[in-house]
Amino acid sequence: MLELENIEKRFNRGTPDESVLFQDFNFSVNDGEFVSIVGSNGSGKTTLLNLVSGTLRPEAGKILLGGEDITGRKEFIRARKIGRVFQNPSSGTANSMTIAENMAIAENKGRRYGLSAGLGKKRLEYYRDLLRPLGLGVEDRLNTAVGALSGGQRQVLTLLIATMTPIKLLLLDEHTAALDPKTAEQTMVLTDRIVREKKITTLMVTHNLRFAKEYGTRLCMFDKGHVVLDVAGEEKAKKTVDDLLGLFNEISVECGN
Repeated sequence: MLELENIEKRFNRGTPDESVLFQDFNFSVNDGEFVSIVGSNGSGKTTLLNLVSGTLRPEAGKILLGGEDITGRKEFIRARKIGRVFQNPSSGTANSMTIAENMAIAENKGRRYGLSAGLGKKRLEYYRDLLRPLGLGVEDRLNTAVGALSGGQRQVLTLLIATMTPIKLLLLDEHTAALDPKTAEQTMVLTDRIVREKKITTLMVTHNLRFAKEYGTRLCMFDKGHVVLDVAGEEKAKKTVDDLLGLFNEISVECGN
């Protein structure tokens, strides 16, 4: 379970531009939930992910993951239990390294190892077995540099890499926004499959209202550091894209979809 308790987050502290985004903010996610988060720029969506991942620190409050207080933990320590996929397909991989080398690094996250040992014949076959069901067509191109792949191939590879080791939480930060519509759709289908099969607790920030509606078990809308909509189950199923768009307009935010 992920819990944020009484979080305060300020920006430009001590300057004339100081602003408060979160004040006594509370938010929790149950194990196994797939939460889609929508909202305008500045609503707090990405700041939430940054606080959870350790990229940002709160001025006050606590962040707990699985009952463990991780508020003071550094980002690289949290990364052992938290996977993250960014909007830019290049952000989650080393583009000059091969597919196999990237997968070896991901598999040995948090441990000391050598690439020569990590890329034995058995490991290469294991990597092929992981890649084959994804339909990327790269399982026989393990020695290809990741930078030579298409944006969609890189993003799905990044998703696989982020979930290769057992993690407690997956953060998806607008991970389909830089893809063309067809590739974005394919990436979402694969995302949903990986999350379901591995039963990973997931937070997905997206500007795509349809994706937010169709995927995940819970839907939240943020506005100025507040949760203005939080629905799950049948209540979520009853919501339409027009309903979500109407609420966007009602609170005077830019839709961005």
